[in-house]
Amino acid sequence: MSDAATRILEQLQAQNDLRMQAATDIAQAVAARVEAEQQLEQAKTAEKQAFTAALKKGWTQTELNKIGAPSRRRPRKKADETTSAAES
Repeated sequence: MSDAATRILEQLQAQNDLRMQAATDIAQAVAARVEAEQQLEQAKTAEKQAFTAALKKGWTQTELNKIGAPSRRRPRKKADETTSAAES
């Protein structure tokens, strides 16, 4: 193989290595997000069980609401959504 062909192949390999590194970074980030989502679901389940147990042990729903009942809150609208709706 000629020197020119070798240089071209080396450049292409270097470029491909950079692309593969970016793909690896994406794969690791996605895996971390999926794991975090699974942990969040487990934590939500544990929280719900703890609140249910507290009700069975004599706490009232009103008392528990003061410390943050699980999954009973409405998600807040983002400021961007209300701003962009007002601008339209």
